[in-house]
Amino acid sequence: MTQKKVLKVGLDSAAPFPMHSDYHSDNFEGFEVDLLKALTDHLGLEIEYQVSLWSTILEQLFKGELDIICSAVTITPSRRHILEFTNPYLHFRLCAVINQDDNLKGINDLKNKTIGIREATEAERYVHTNFPGNNMVHAETNKDLYRKLQSGKIDVLIDDSPIAGGFLQKNKKLKVGMYLPSTDSQYAIALKKGDVQLKDQFNEALSLLKENGTYQTIYKKWFNDIQF
Repeated sequence: MTQKKVLKVGLDSAAPFPMHSDYHSDNFEGFEVDLLKALTDHLGLEIEYQVSLWSTILEQLFKGELDIICSAVTITPSRRHILEFTNPYLHFRLCAVINQDDNLKGINDLKNKTIGIREATEAERYVHTNFPGNNMVHAETNKDLYRKLQSGKIDVLIDDSPIAGGFLQKNKKLKVGMYLPSTDSQYAIALKKGDVQLKDQFNEALSLLKENGTYQTIYKKWFNDIQF
Protein backbone atom coordinates (compact mmCIF):
# COMPACT_ATOMS: atom_id res chain seq x y z
CA MET A 1 0.00 0.00 0.00
CA THR A 2 1.41 3.39 -1.02
CA GLN A 3 2.03 5.73 1.91
CA LYS A 4 0.13 9.01 1.69
CA LYS A 5 2.05 12.27 1.45
CA VAL A 6 1.81 14.26 4.70
CA LEU A 7 0.30 17.74 4.43
CA LYS A 8 1.52 20.04 7.22
CA VAL A 9 -1.34 22.32 8.24
CA GLY A 10 -1.05 25.44 10.40
CA LEU A 11 -3.80 25.93 12.97
CA ASP A 12 -4.45 29.10 14.97
CA SER A 13 -4.28 28.33 18.70
CA ALA A 14 -7.03 30.92 19.28
CA ALA A 15 -9.43 28.19 18.11
CA PRO A 16 -12.13 30.21 16.31
CA PHE A 17 -15.04 27.77 16.72
CA PRO A 18 -17.15 26.72 14.78
CA MET A 19 -14.39 26.94 12.16
CA HIS A 20 -12.41 24.66 14.44
CA SER A 21 -12.23 23.92 18.16
CA ASP A 22 -9.15 23.71 20.37
CA TYR A 23 -6.89 21.06 18.83
CA HIS A 24 -5.87 19.83 22.27
CA SER A 25 -9.45 19.44 23.54
CA ASP A 26 -11.12 16.05 23.91
CA ASN A 27 -13.24 16.69 20.83
CA PHE A 28 -11.39 18.42 17.97
CA GLU A 29 -14.05 19.38 15.44
CA GLY A 30 -15.41 22.15 13.25
CA PHE A 31 -16.36 23.24 9.75
CA GLU A 32 -12.76 23.53 8.57
CA VAL A 33 -11.85 20.19 10.16
CA ASP A 34 -14.55 18.40 8.15
CA LEU A 35 -13.88 20.38 4.98
CA LEU A 36 -10.12 19.80 5.04
CA LYS A 37 -10.65 16.09 5.72
CA ALA A 38 -12.88 15.84 2.64
CA LEU A 39 -10.43 17.83 0.51
CA THR A 40 -7.38 15.82 1.54
CA ASP A 41 -9.22 12.51 1.15
CA HIS A 42 -9.84 13.47 -2.46
CA LEU A 43 -6.20 14.52 -2.94
CA GLY A 44 -4.80 11.44 -1.19
CA LEU A 45 -3.05 13.45 1.51
CA GLU A 46 -2.63 12.81 5.23
CA ILE A 47 -3.04 15.79 7.60
CA GLU A 48 -0.50 16.74 10.24
CA TYR A 49 -1.63 19.75 12.29
CA GLN A 50 0.76 22.23 13.89
CA VAL A 51 -0.83 24.62 16.38
CA SER A 52 0.45 28.04 17.40
CA LEU A 53 -0.32 31.77 17.38
CA TRP A 54 -1.19 33.31 14.01
CA SER A 55 2.13 35.17 13.77
CA THR A 56 4.04 31.93 14.39
CA ILE A 57 2.21 29.76 11.85
CA LEU A 58 2.53 32.54 9.28
CA GLU A 59 6.30 32.59 9.81
CA GLN A 60 6.38 28.78 9.56
CA LEU A 61 4.55 28.96 6.23
CA PHE A 62 7.05 31.50 4.88
CA LYS A 63 9.93 29.21 5.90
CA GLY A 64 8.37 26.19 4.22
CA GLU A 65 7.78 24.40 7.53
CA LEU A 66 4.04 24.32 6.75
CA ASP A 67 2.26 23.56 3.50
CA ILE A 68 -0.97 25.46 4.18
CA ILE A 69 -2.87 27.40 6.83
CA CYS A 70 -6.56 26.52 7.16
CA SER A 71 -7.77 28.44 10.19
CA ALA A 72 -10.30 31.21 9.43
CA VAL A 73 -7.82 33.10 7.23
CA THR A 74 -9.43 36.17 5.65
CA ILE A 75 -8.43 37.11 2.11
CA THR A 76 -7.14 40.71 2.08
CA PRO A 77 -5.30 42.78 -0.56
CA SER A 78 -2.23 43.09 1.67
CA ARG A 79 -2.11 39.34 2.32
CA ARG A 80 -2.37 38.61 -1.41
CA HIS A 81 1.04 40.26 -1.80
CA ILE A 82 2.68 37.68 0.47
CA LEU A 83 0.45 34.59 0.22
CA GLU A 84 -1.32 32.40 -2.30
CA PHE A 85 -5.03 31.86 -1.63
CA THR A 86 -7.33 29.15 -2.87
CA ASN A 87 -10.80 30.03 -4.05
CA PRO A 88 -12.86 31.12 -1.02
CA TYR A 89 -14.79 28.48 0.91
CA LEU A 90 -16.89 30.80 3.10
CA HIS A 91 -18.33 34.31 2.76
CA PHE A 92 -19.11 36.39 5.86
CA ARG A 93 -19.30 39.85 7.45
CA LEU A 94 -17.96 41.51 10.56
CA CYS A 95 -20.48 42.02 13.33
CA ALA A 96 -20.79 43.81 16.66
CA VAL A 97 -21.69 41.55 19.60
CA ILE A 98 -23.29 43.05 22.71
CA ASN A 99 -25.05 41.94 25.87
CA GLN A 100 -28.68 40.92 25.45
CA ASP A 101 -29.95 43.96 27.40
CA ASP A 102 -28.06 46.47 25.22
CA ASN A 103 -28.97 47.85 21.80
CA LEU A 104 -27.23 49.37 18.79
CA LYS A 105 -29.31 51.53 16.45
CA GLY A 106 -26.53 52.34 14.02
CA ILE A 107 -22.82 52.50 13.41
CA ASN A 108 -22.50 55.81 15.28
CA ASP A 109 -23.58 54.05 18.48
CA LEU A 110 -20.14 52.43 18.56
CA LYS A 111 -18.43 55.76 19.13
CA ASN A 112 -17.01 56.19 22.65
CA LYS A 113 -17.60 52.50 23.40
CA THR A 114 -14.88 50.26 24.80
CA ILE A 115 -14.41 47.78 21.96
CA GLY A 116 -12.92 44.32 22.30
CA ILE A 117 -10.94 42.79 19.43
CA ARG A 118 -8.51 39.97 18.77
CA GLU A 119 -5.02 40.96 17.72
CA ALA A 120 -3.92 40.68 14.07
CA THR A 121 -7.47 40.31 12.72
CA GLU A 122 -9.61 42.17 10.21
CA ALA A 123 -11.75 43.26 13.16
CA GLU A 124 -8.72 45.02 14.66
CA ARG A 125 -7.95 46.74 11.35
CA TYR A 126 -11.60 47.82 11.03
CA VAL A 127 -11.72 49.36 14.50
CA HIS A 128 -8.37 51.15 14.07
CA THR A 129 -9.59 52.60 10.76
CA ASN A 130 -13.13 53.57 11.72
CA PHE A 131 -12.93 54.22 15.47
CA PRO A 132 -9.34 55.31 16.20
CA GLY A 133 -10.44 57.37 19.19
CA ASN A 134 -12.15 54.49 20.98
CA ASN A 135 -10.68 52.62 23.90
CA MET A 136 -9.66 49.21 22.52
CA VAL A 137 -9.14 46.06 24.57
CA HIS A 138 -7.22 43.20 22.96
CA ALA A 139 -7.63 39.49 23.59
CA GLU A 140 -5.42 36.61 22.49
CA THR A 141 -8.25 34.09 22.08
CA ASN A 142 -11.90 34.22 21.13
CA LYS A 143 -12.94 32.70 24.45
CA ASP A 144 -11.13 35.45 26.32
CA LEU A 145 -12.74 38.08 24.09
CA TYR A 146 -16.29 36.92 24.84
CA ARG A 147 -15.45 36.52 28.51
CA LYS A 148 -14.47 40.19 28.66
CA LEU A 149 -17.84 41.19 27.23
CA GLN A 150 -19.75 39.07 29.73
CA SER A 151 -17.76 40.45 32.65
CA GLY A 152 -18.32 44.07 31.62
CA LYS A 153 -14.69 44.85 30.77
CA ILE A 154 -15.80 45.90 27.29
CA ASP A 155 -19.06 47.33 25.91
CA VAL A 156 -18.98 45.55 22.58
CA LEU A 157 -16.77 43.19 20.61
CA ILE A 158 -16.16 42.99 16.87
CA ASP A 159 -15.78 39.54 15.34
CA ASP A 160 -16.29 37.52 12.16
CA SER A 161 -19.99 36.63 11.92
CA PRO A 162 -19.59 32.81 11.65
CA ILE A 163 -17.41 32.74 14.76
CA ALA A 164 -19.78 35.04 16.63
CA GLY A 165 -22.68 32.80 15.60
CA GLY A 166 -20.91 29.78 17.04
CA PHE A 167 -20.37 31.46 20.39
CA LEU A 168 -23.91 32.84 20.56
CA GLN A 169 -25.40 29.39 20.05
CA LYS A 170 -23.93 28.49 23.43
CA ASN A 171 -24.47 31.81 25.16
CA LYS A 172 -27.94 33.33 25.06
CA LYS A 173 -26.89 36.31 27.22
CA LEU A 174 -25.17 37.85 24.20
CA LYS A 175 -26.47 38.85 20.76
CA VAL A 176 -25.42 40.38 17.46
CA GLY A 177 -26.18 44.08 17.79
CA MET A 178 -25.54 44.78 14.12
CA TYR A 179 -23.68 43.59 11.04
CA LEU A 180 -21.10 46.17 10.03
CA PRO A 181 -21.56 47.82 6.61
CA SER A 182 -19.08 47.21 3.79
CA THR A 183 -17.29 44.37 5.56
CA ASP A 184 -18.08 41.49 3.20
CA SER A 185 -15.16 39.08 3.52
CA GLN A 186 -14.05 35.57 2.56
CA TYR A 187 -12.08 32.73 4.12
CA ALA A 188 -9.66 30.67 2.04
CA ILE A 189 -6.75 28.29 2.47
CA ALA A 190 -3.45 30.20 2.58
CA LEU A 191 -0.31 28.84 0.92
CA LYS A 192 3.26 30.02 0.47
CA LYS A 193 3.61 32.58 -2.33
CA GLY A 194 4.32 30.77 -5.58
CA ASP A 195 2.86 27.41 -4.54
CA VAL A 196 0.45 27.47 -7.46
CA GLN A 197 0.39 23.73 -8.11
CA LEU A 198 -0.95 22.85 -4.65
CA LYS A 199 -3.37 25.79 -4.83
CA ASP A 200 -4.77 24.50 -8.11
CA GLN A 201 -5.18 21.01 -6.64
CA PHE A 202 -7.19 22.39 -3.72
CA ASN A 203 -9.31 24.54 -6.04
CA GLU A 204 -10.13 21.49 -8.16
CA ALA A 205 -11.02 19.45 -5.07
CA LEU A 206 -13.17 22.26 -3.64
CA SER A 207 -15.08 22.56 -6.91
CA LEU A 208 -15.71 18.81 -6.87
CA LEU A 209 -17.02 18.90 -3.27
CA LYS A 210 -19.45 21.65 -4.26
CA GLU A 211 -20.58 19.72 -7.33
CA ASN A 212 -21.19 16.42 -5.52
CA GLY A 213 -22.95 17.97 -2.51
CA THR A 214 -20.28 17.19 0.10
CA TYR A 215 -19.59 20.88 0.74
CA GLN A 216 -23.28 21.64 1.27
CA THR A 217 -23.60 18.75 3.75
CA ILE A 218 -20.65 20.03 5.80
CA TYR A 219 -21.96 23.60 5.62
CA LYS A 220 -25.41 22.65 6.90
CA LYS A 221 -23.90 20.59 9.72
CA TRP A 222 -22.11 23.63 11.17
CA PHE A 223 -24.05 26.68 10.01
CA ASN A 224 -27.67 25.58 9.65
CA ASP A 225 -28.71 27.61 12.71
CA ILE A 226 -26.23 30.48 12.32
CA GLN A 227 -27.03 33.69 10.43
CA PHE A 228 -24.15 35.60 8.88
